[in-house]
Amino acid sequence: MAELTPYDTGERLEPHVWVTNGIVVPGGRPRFAEESEFGRVDFDADDGTTILTLHVQRADNGYRMVVDQHSEEYLHVVGHNEPPMLTDPALAQDAEYRTRQMMLLDAGLAYIGKTYGEDIFYADDGDPTAFSLGNYTFQPLMVNDGTVFAIEEAYERGTDWADDERVPIGWTWLQKDLVRLPDGTQRAEITAQGETIPSDIDSLIDRARTWVEQTVRRLQTPDIDFSPYRNPPGRDTPSR
Repeated sequence: MAELTPYDTGERLEPHVWVTNGIVVPGGRPRFAEESEFGRVDFDADDGTTILTLHVQRADNGYRMVVDQHSEEYLHVVGHNEPPMLTDPALAQDAEYRTRQMMLLDAGLAYIGKTYGEDIFYADDGDPTAFSLGNYTFQPLMVNDGTVFAIEEAYERGTDWADDERVPIGWTWLQKDLVRLPDGTQRAEITAQGETIPSDIDSLIDRARTWVEQTVRRLQTPDIDFSPYRNPPGRDTPSR
């Protein structure tokens, strides 16, 4: 009889990569993978339960590991480094520089909104303190499916919200995409999020453009299923 492996005994979780040669096979239905699915790995217990899904992406100050945990058990992460300082502190506090970067972001996002205005609704007047997900949001124009790319301005602690001249020190962002559940239904879930500093505005604009382009392609090809497969605890991992 073959010796049991750490996967068999449950000592270690078994990894299952979502994308192989550009193809994913959720529920046995192969299709081309979306950009957001590349690098995603499910880690399963010995009974087939998916405990967590993670991916590692490039960040402004190195790399970021994003973990989607499907269980209530404690997760201890070891071996990570503290993020390095990316910009001169004096530059980060330079209101004039931050204002220029804010204007570049405004112009870049507005151009994306205008370019894809037939399919995407772009808003640049959101209020995160009220009901909006961000100061800037991109959403499907004709379909209310919960998907969105949102950017929120970040300010120094103690900033007066009534001050029309306030300038953000950075931005946070998140994207919600449709995730296919085992019962065949779809639900919008956060699939990526992060932070951007003023010196890295171009990468934030590129990220927004990528999400918009992928969403437009999804809207224009409704017969193709682009949604990733979400395998909750207690369900067998789908073949890939």
